[in-house]
Amino acid sequence: MSELIAQPSSTRLANDAPWEAYQRPYVRDLAYVLACPNVVTQWLDFAPHQTTHRIAVHSADFWQAQFAAYQQRLTQLDTTTAYQTLTRYLLARPSPNRLGFHFEGLFSFWLTDGFAHQLHPYETLASNLQLYSGKQTSGELDFILYNHKDNLVEHWELAIKFFMGSAPFEPSNWVGINANDNLQRKMTHMQTKQFRAIQVDTEARGRIKIDKRYGVIKGRFFLPLNESDWGRHDWPTWLTPSFPVHRWCDTHDQLSLSTIDVSTLRRAHYVEWFTKRHCYDGRQPSIVWSGGMLPEKGLYFAGDQPIVIYPRPHEQVVR
Repeated sequence: MSELIAQPSSTRLANDAPWEAYQRPYVRDLAYVLACPNVVTQWLDFAPHQTTHRIAVHSADFWQAQFAAYQQRLTQLDTTTAYQTLTRYLLARPSPNRLGFHFEGLFSFWLTDGFAHQLHPYETLASNLQLYSGKQTSGELDFILYNHKDNLVEHWELAIKFFMGSAPFEPSNWVGINANDNLQRKMTHMQTKQFRAIQVDTEARGRIKIDKRYGVIKGRFFLPLNESDWGRHDWPTWLTPSFPVHRWCDTHDQLSLSTIDVSTLRRAHYVEWFTKRHCYDGRQPSIVWSGGMLPEKGLYFAGDQPIVIYPRPHEQVVR
C-alpha cells in the first residue's frame, strides 16, 4: 500500500474531461459517471482479520470501453427529446438533489438504458436491496446484476467521493468535507458491511448466490494548492493515474491564497461537484477579497477549473 510511483501531471484533468463535450447538464453528469475511472487500481484490504470475500475493481480501460460503447446514446440524449427520458428518470427517484442519490440515479439509468439498447451485458436483477438482522434493517446493497457475457451474478457497491488530500497521501489522508469521512474508512465499511452478503433474494429469480463483487468508487480528489506540501511525495500506486485530480487550499494559508486571482472565482452550485453548469457563469456577484476577509469555504471555479477552499482536515469542526 505504501509503494510509490512518480506523480502525474497536475494538469491531467484539464486535458482529459470528455464529459465537457455535452451540452445538457444531466447528460454531462452521465458521461462523467461513465468516463471517470475508479479511484483505486485495486481493492485495499483494511480489514484482513474479518471474514470477507474477494472484492474486485473495474480497470480504467473498462470504464473507457463503457463510455465509448454508450457515446452514440449520449449524443442522442444530448441532442433530441430523448433527454426527457433521462430527466424524468432522475427526478422520479428519491432525494434527487443529494449527490450520492444523484450518482446512483445516473448509474441506474445507464444500467437499465444501456442493457435495453444492448450496449452492455449487465441486467439489473435488484437494486437498493435491504439487508436484515432479525427484524432490523442492517444495510442495503446497491446493485445485483447478471453479467450475460460471463454468466455471473455480480454485486456492485457504489460510492461517490470528493476528498482533499494531505501528506503523506495514504488512504486515511484523503478526507471529505465531513472530517470523519475518509477513503480508508469508506472502503472498510463497504468491505465489512455490504460485501459480506453471500446470497440475496430477488423478485425475478428468487434466492441467488453472488459470484463476484465489485467496488465502484468515483468522484474527484483535490491536492494542496501549495505544491511544496505534496511535491516531495510520490504518487501512490493504488490511486488511478487518470482519476480526476484538482486543487484545494487551506483557508488559513494566506501565501497560497494570495496566488489565486479572486476575480476569476465563482462559487459552485452543489451539483457542480459532478460537472460545471455554465449557465451559472456571470450570474453571481464578483468575490471581493480585502481586509483579510477570506472567501467562504466550499467549492469554487477558477475559470473552468474546480478548487476547494476549506480548513485543513484536522482543523475542521464537525457539527
